[in-house]
Amino acid sequence: MSAFSDLVERLRAIVFRGREERELREELRFHVDMEAQQNARGGMDDGEARRRSFIALGGIERVKEDVRDARGTRLVEDVVADIVFTLRTLARSPGFAIVAILTLGLGIGGTTAVYSAVDAVLLQPLPYQQPGQLVRLYQSYVGRSDDRSFVTPVHFLDFRTRLSSFETAAAIYTYSESGADIGAGDGVRRIRLMPVSAGYFDVVRVHPALGHGFQSQDENGAPVVVLSHDLWGRQFHADGAVVGQVLVMNGKPYTVAGVMPQGFADPVAGSVDAWVPMDLGPGRDTKNATNHYLTVIARLRAGVTVAHAQAELDLLDLSLAKTYPDAVRARARLYPLKEDIVGSSSRALEIMLGAVALVLVLVCVNIANLLLVRGSERAREFSLRLALGAGRGRLVRQMLMESLTLALAGDIAGLVIARVAMSAIVALGSGSIPRLATLSLEPRLLAFSLAIASVSAIGFGLAPALRAGRTEPGDVLREQGRATTSGGAQMRLREWLVVSQVALAFVLLVGAGLLIASFQRLRQVDLGIQPEAALVFELNLPPVRYDSTARARFYEAFAKRVEGLGGVRAAGGVSKLPATGPYNEWNATALTGPLANTDRANPGAQQRVISGDYFRAAGIPVLEGRAFDSRDDPSAPKRLLVSKSLALQLFPGMSAIGQRLRAGPANGEIIGVVGDVALDAQGHAARYVYHAHTQFAGDRNWALVQVIRTNGSLNLLQAETRRLLAELDPQLVMYKPMALADAIGRGEAQRVFTLRILASFALVALALAALGLFGVLSYGVRLRAREFGIRMALGAEAGAIRRMVLRQGLAVTAIGIAIGLLGTFALARLMASVVFRVSPLEPVVLLGAVFFMAVVAGIAAYLPAHRATAADPRTVLQ
Repeated sequence: MSAFSDLVERLRAIVFRGREERELREELRFHVDMEAQQNARGGMDDGEARRRSFIALGGIERVKEDVRDARGTRLVEDVVADIVFTLRTLARSPGFAIVAILTLGLGIGGTTAVYSAVDAVLLQPLPYQQPGQLVRLYQSYVGRSDDRSFVTPVHFLDFRTRLSSFETAAAIYTYSESGADIGAGDGVRRIRLMPVSAGYFDVVRVHPALGHGFQSQDENGAPVVVLSHDLWGRQFHADGAVVGQVLVMNGKPYTVAGVMPQGFADPVAGSVDAWVPMDLGPGRDTKNATNHYLTVIARLRAGVTVAHAQAELDLLDLSLAKTYPDAVRARARLYPLKEDIVGSSSRALEIMLGAVALVLVLVCVNIANLLLVRGSERAREFSLRLALGAGRGRLVRQMLMESLTLALAGDIAGLVIARVAMSAIVALGSGSIPRLATLSLEPRLLAFSLAIASVSAIGFGLAPALRAGRTEPGDVLREQGRATTSGGAQMRLREWLVVSQVALAFVLLVGAGLLIASFQRLRQVDLGIQPEAALVFELNLPPVRYDSTARARFYEAFAKRVEGLGGVRAAGGVSKLPATGPYNEWNATALTGPLANTDRANPGAQQRVISGDYFRAAGIPVLEGRAFDSRDDPSAPKRLLVSKSLALQLFPGMSAIGQRLRAGPANGEIIGVVGDVALDAQGHAARYVYHAHTQFAGDRNWALVQVIRTNGSLNLLQAETRRLLAELDPQLVMYKPMALADAIGRGEAQRVFTLRILASFALVALALAALGLFGVLSYGVRLRAREFGIRMALGAEAGAIRRMVLRQGLAVTAIGIAIGLLGTFALARLMASVVFRVSPLEPVVLLGAVFFMAVVAGIAAYLPAHRATAADPRTVLQ
């Protein structure tokens, strides 16, 4: 027979197995009948004739097996039979199957999702050509090496033209929220806009798919725009002839110069709707040499290292200090762009990865415990099957099939959990972890997780069958019902597995506790404001419809109208909310007082433009003098307010009221001193200068964030304010309304993200540890059931038996906690840069974790302890 014919016959035997079996039965029955007839003709009665025919055939079942072997399909048939047997076996133990599959799914899904996030943010290079050549440039003040301030436009132009290490450089109008209103009437909406210099697309080496980017002559703020692929589709319906068409933004027509490729995103800001050329006119005015407001990114020439470029930059700094004496204290610093983007989030992701690694180990340990218990419970089954003639190889193969089935089901559950977990990670980390939006299912770690969990399931699932295969069935059957040496040894192995679970869960619990304690400390930080009961939103006035005079008039009128709403206590606007990070920093120079014309009279200070009754709306006290009011109109002399810390520094031992101060282009009289406010949500101190928008509206189009304090509901206030705004100008947008407390909390988004992830893993670990402890104590109670029955029959009290089991559980827990305490020392180094004003070995957190772990262990141990005394001793002994 040819190989092809043999293959056809084998396939036929598999596909038409039922028919083949019927034909085999009929053929054997025919042979038996013929043999019986032959025996009957020899004088035998019918019964004896038939019996002799079966003997002559050699046994029906044996012949069937021989025929099946001859077909060459025996292995396939046995595998199918093993699968059916496995499904029936698992169906008889649904609790075990569900717990094992979900446990495997948690380990596989959680590990895959977290590693995919780490890979997307930390491991994968930036999605641009030669990403290692991309750098970011900061300026810092001498003596403040950790400071990363924006760059002045004057210096940027020198850096771009005079640094030979740069292939090209580009400026971006900071990375703060910038936008524009498009549409008209009820269809008006706000898009994210990024003003950039002409070299921006050259730096990232991504150019428009349609049209072109910006030219150097556009750097006077020319009315041209490059669209994102998404905005092109939404606004122009993906019209291929879009180049040259007009997009009206903020009431001003912009000519479309190009459309970026689909999927393009800024390295730092991420999704952007449109790019416009920046006006670099201020860079040609040497008075702006201390005005820091530009982000600068650059591409190094091929072969140039960051160190070499930094050395050239240092030499240029010295030259610029001679040209611009006001900037003598500024020094430029270069950082690899990838490091700059992810540096602040790397520790959060490392903690998250460490946590999920511990959970994966816990999952493997828990699976080991589950399968060891199941193997012990099936020891009698294995022995009976061996005694009845089952082959040891067949027994191992069936256990392998059961383990593979569990592993496959766990893998499928893991894929589902990974998808859900990845969506949750992106949602939780959006806005706080850069590049997280690029997260995708990472095949490399998925394969690793599948391998680890599957090997754990298969290895520990096969162990009982292999052990049974080496054991004499009679020995096992005689030992049933008694606590044996091997049972005790296995019990000790399972106890140590539970000890490791408790230790790992304790470490995760301490980590979550440290972050919770950090948030409690953060809430106690005095930010200098009252974030409760205040609504905030950005309000932009398009310059085409609002010149500087109209803007000043509108913001003041709007604040007054809002204050007329029911329950509103105060309303005002500010160019940047307090405690949300730096924005505009200019040198504040004392022109009068004891420090005038000295080096000490020129510190950097945050600049804020305000309107309305901002200080009362934000809860910032006026300590001396007065706040801005109607007297500070455009025709009045320039007036300023300063924070308490700046007043004390510039005018020590005297009142700052009436003194004169220069801050950037402003030169004015100080009329008030207000309370200090924090620079960020951690309470870092900063000096502030405040400008009245009525006197400063001509500097630029400040899109002020409105702050409204109320005695009522924020939701109701938002609806009423939106209605009022529509009455005043239906084309204005209330952009990103939220509670002031939420706006400030966004500054701590990474800590919130880390806490949520770590707390989730800690709860999972705690549940796995409790499950493991419950399982090992339940198994121990079953092993010692006869012993407990004898004790109770001899007069032992039920309470004494329960306390014995509880002591065993708490002893295992205590050993696990002791080992976990050692693990917290390694955790301390990892958490040091994440926690806030909390010792990584905080005693209260450690004691709380010990108490919580003991309570959970006590609950997990109570049910087996109660079960130990629930049965009637006579029933157990029988």
